[in-house]
Amino acid sequence: MKKYTKAFILSFFILILSSIYAAEKTDPYEQVFLYARALEQGGAAEQAQTEYKRYIFMQDYSEGLHQTECFDCLAGLYAQDQSWDLAADNIYRAILSATREGLDNEYIDSLRLRHIYYLRMQCQTEKTPACNNLLFFSYMNLPDFSQEVKKAALCQDLKNAVENYRWDYARTQYNRTVAEFPGLFTQQENEIINRSFDNIQNYKPKKQMLAGYLSFFPGLGQLYAGDYLDSLNAFLLNGSIITVSVYSICTMDLWTFSLLEFPPLRQFMKGNIYNAQKDAYYHNLHKIDEYSEPIKNILSSR
Repeated sequence: MKKYTKAFILSFFILILSSIYAAEKTDPYEQVFLYARALEQGGAAEQAQTEYKRYIFMQDYSEGLHQTECFDCLAGLYAQDQSWDLAADNIYRAILSATREGLDNEYIDSLRLRHIYYLRMQCQTEKTPACNNLLFFSYMNLPDFSQEVKKAALCQDLKNAVENYRWDYARTQYNRTVAEFPGLFTQQENEIINRSFDNIQNYKPKKQMLAGYLSFFPGLGQLYAGDYLDSLNAFLLNGSIITVSVYSICTMDLWTFSLLEFPPLRQFMKGNIYNAQKDAYYHNLHKIDEYSEPIKNILSSR
């Protein structure tokens, strides 16, 4: 009995000492972190990044009283520089650190919302679908995350699809988002979005190849593409050169035609064909942007 009593007393004293040690635990590199915060608040972003990195480097990954906050601040600085890949990487580390420390779920969700935004901006910069990113896909589909996180991921994925002109996927994702979160958009917003999708689907784009063929007649290709000013310029300029060239041929002044008129005629015709195709491309792009602008405006507020 005495043997067990001694063991109990010893265990009790070890527990007390451990509690005292834990209570008195300090971060030996806290001044580095505080210096980094002061630099950031003073507008010295680049120096602040260096000091935040120093703080991370000078301790183990699992230690430090300001580990989560450090990754959080560093991610914000990278976001200011539009270094979205580094911002996404550091905010994800902040999430891991906050989860390990058992911090408040509401705070962790706020970090996840920023992570979703950074991932979308990274994918937008790289011109890749956001849903192809494994972490982004997890936020949209796994049941481990809150409804707020899932809703944000779906909205950002929808915006990514619209910005990258992936209309079939965008409409499918929109229908899924509305089905899972019926109150996300108002009735008027749903009508606007559906009308925009219908306009995009029904739009018949100008054909660049046809614009090029039509431009063999000066200005006709640009007229087809909807650029009336460019059409007039092409008609007057190219038409004048063609008229002069035809006159030289008819009068058998082949020397003037071959040396002075044919080279610029050939260059202007090539430019005419190129400009007509370019005008057709930008006309289509402008119309699609015009139809999709209401969708972007609605999503920007979500």
